[in-house]
Amino acid sequence: MQASDERRQRNHELDAAWQGLCDNLSRASTVIAGDPRSEDPVMRAAGYRYLLNLLNAGLEQVVFSADPDYPEVGHLQDNTKRYATESPDCLFGHAVLDPAGTYRLTGTGGRARYVGLTLYDTVSLYEKVQSDGDRPKDFRAAFRAATGSTLGAISHPGGITLHANGDFEVIISAEPHEGNWLPMPPTTKDIITRQYFYDWDTEAPYHVSIERIDVAGPGPVTEPVTVTGEVEAVGRFVDGFAEYWATMYSLRDGERNVLRTQPTVDSSYASDGGYIAYGGGTFEIGSDEALILEVTPPDCHFWNIHLGDYWGQSLDYTYRQTSLNGHQAVLDADGVFRAVVAHRDPGVANWLDTAGNEFTRCVYRWWLATDPDLPAPTVRKVRFDEVVAELPAATERIDTTGRRDILARRRAAVLKRYAR
Repeated sequence: MQASDERRQRNHELDAAWQGLCDNLSRASTVIAGDPRSEDPVMRAAGYRYLLNLLNAGLEQVVFSADPDYPEVGHLQDNTKRYATESPDCLFGHAVLDPAGTYRLTGTGGRARYVGLTLYDTVSLYEKVQSDGDRPKDFRAAFRAATGSTLGAISHPGGITLHANGDFEVIISAEPHEGNWLPMPPTTKDIITRQYFYDWDTEAPYHVSIERIDVAGPGPVTEPVTVTGEVEAVGRFVDGFAEYWATMYSLRDGERNVLRTQPTVDSSYASDGGYIAYGGGTFEIGSDEALILEVTPPDCHFWNIHLGDYWGQSLDYTYRQTSLNGHQAVLDADGVFRAVVAHRDPGVANWLDTAGNEFTRCVYRWWLATDPDLPAPTVRKVRFDEVVAELPAATERIDTTGRRDILARRRAAVLKRYAR
């Protein structure tokens, strides 16, 4: 092929990839516009905001943290990449790896309740479901598919030994190494890092960085074929995840105001010690209604519960108390966690704010539990004006000043965590 013909071919491929991106974005919009709930302009606006979150996440995952030779740890999810009802307590990181490579991952300057590294054969879950050719018919099967791509994990607490100053270093490779080592299987494509925070006031994120140490090069070069692939991948990401999560949620939407705990995930999921389980459900309450949740938290290293909107965006946790974890929550004298889901402040400490959403997604997780038999919170609907009477007399109350202080501290912690 002559040079001029090759240039035309490369340009054609780039133009076709960009058009494909636009086509994929257009297809993704049908998930929003085709949903009966989006007849409400507020719901439709939230849906398109959700697609923008997916687009932002896609750019990070398949463009800016997708070079296995010159890797960087990008934010998989944060307060500008809200999808899959992500955890407000977690700073997620992501990088693409070459299974033939050797990598050094370091964490410096932080202190988190939990730090974990997990290897995946893919983090693009929609591709795995599509390649299987038969979409799951129930939520439990879909959940297994969503958590079944892990290949190995190491964590602290667990197998990661910290330095005296709290920093850490992990080698990721196929060949064994001294010290903290995460074996890399030949099907590895991605790594996800998780930092969970309990005490938002005092804990701080590690700066996590990764470098490939088995090869040296001059640095990344922008090649037409690489950009073609990146543009195509961004479109597939947005369209694929929009459809995937719509399908996932639809499998659970037949039940209202019920929470169910899924079976514990595989030991390779996010830790090398302890049991991990997720649970959730779909809530729907009117303007004069509230939900009371009750559960005795199990013996575990970390737990939390939080709300998302209809599309699966976590509700704003910077300015609102839409989540609580085991450090923030107040347990009653009998060891029971009782929370109120409501549209306005009921004056109790454990309020989960719906941010005005009559329809919400609820997710909770039990992390590094000592027993695999893990509970699900009970849910009962009451009138909002009956909330106080329905709770134990000793339930911890909170006044306007106290709530204002808590919300100010939440805002400061979230903005510090994400360096915004």
